[in-house]
Amino acid sequence: MKKMSILAVLVFLLVSLPLAFNGTVLAKEKYGIGFLGDLTGPLGFWNAPRLVGIQDAIEYMNKTYGGIGGREVFVEWEDTKSKIDIATSGYERLRAKGYPIWHTCGTGEQQILKARYERDRSQCIYTCSTSPNVIYPPGYAFGTAAYYPDEWGLFTDWVVENWDFKKMGRKPRFAILTYGSGYGKACITDEFMDYAKKKGFEHVETIFVPFVTVDAMTPLMKAKKAGADWCLGQWIYQTVPPYLNANYKMKLGLKFAVNTFGVDDVMIYNSTPQEAAVGLTGITNWRLTWEDTPGLNIIRRTWKEKNRRPEDRGAAYILGWMNTWQTKRLIEETLARVGSWDKITSKEVRITSEGWGKVDVNGLGTLTYGKNKRGTSDSRIAQVKKVKVNGKEVVRWEYVSGWRKAPFLVPAEWQKAKGEGLGQGKQMR
Repeated sequence: MKKMSILAVLVFLLVSLPLAFNGTVLAKEKYGIGFLGDLTGPLGFWNAPRLVGIQDAIEYMNKTYGGIGGREVFVEWEDTKSKIDIATSGYERLRAKGYPIWHTCGTGEQQILKARYERDRSQCIYTCSTSPNVIYPPGYAFGTAAYYPDEWGLFTDWVVENWDFKKMGRKPRFAILTYGSGYGKACITDEFMDYAKKKGFEHVETIFVPFVTVDAMTPLMKAKKAGADWCLGQWIYQTVPPYLNANYKMKLGLKFAVNTFGVDDVMIYNSTPQEAAVGLTGITNWRLTWEDTPGLNIIRRTWKEKNRRPEDRGAAYILGWMNTWQTKRLIEETLARVGSWDKITSKEVRITSEGWGKVDVNGLGTLTYGKNKRGTSDSRIAQVKKVKVNGKEVVRWEYVSGWRKAPFLVPAEWQKAKGEGLGQGKQMR
């Protein structure tokens, strides 16, 4: 018996060693995730750092944990350039790879692809496009922030609560300054506008602005003439700083608000002087970059080790890490439940997501998912302030509210998952 055991070992070694040397046995199984977004078009300035964040996070996880669930992870991406035809062909190429988890961005493209997501059911989408007809009606797309109208409803509540009606003798007023794209218009829904009106937040003007700011004064003067107190919209760091600079230099006294993707340190870096950004306000379910959390401590070390540029030290890059930690949790929880890798399908990943409830993603952000819930319920108001840190004055984001519950401003007919064939749904006005 002993001789037979020794013989078996020798046979195993004779077979396995040559294969090990050529890499066959030692090659680790890999697991792919997809990324679909504009990397070189008008929104490439935001999405490229996000992909860099995903790549850095994957490198960290492969080195630190041996990947996810014991498999080495890699990302395969398609650049949409914010063009529908390129996004559609990119979608088909990625879908053919069979990756159950994707990360995406680009409201216009996502709204068009929504019908395919729900028809094909071949992947779960985790998207920063928390727009109408993307994450709602509930299906295979989940948001990494609150549904945009919900965010602005939460902001409305905060503004009205902090407004001195008696002293001012009137309601607070806002102008929407936003892009003319699908993303820019995603906050302009009947539900949000009706909610703001009901709460006493008066809409006085809508002004569409380009991604690249050439003339900040004309839109600002239009908002000022309309009597706006606040200029709010779906705009991000490439666009906003020139408006902050002009408002600061001309002493117009306008206040500015951004959604989760605008709560970004790059807003401060790009303001001249940085004090021009003071007062900029945003809604966020993510953590601020200076906080002491496990995920942010790793990110700050990575910035230093890799000498990342300022654009890669902002919200998009951090979202890339948050997406990757989210992926790790989804895969490992699904694997534990279904028992084997071949059973990790988009359907099973969706079931895992819907069972999350409220979760913290490694100290980077808080998400809320459920059977009919696709955008987070809880966010905080943050504001750029000048504060003293270790005896030195710095300009940075600070929370100015605790966690708040967002109103649910999803159209009634979109509020429940319907299974097969969700279709295009209700369009924005």
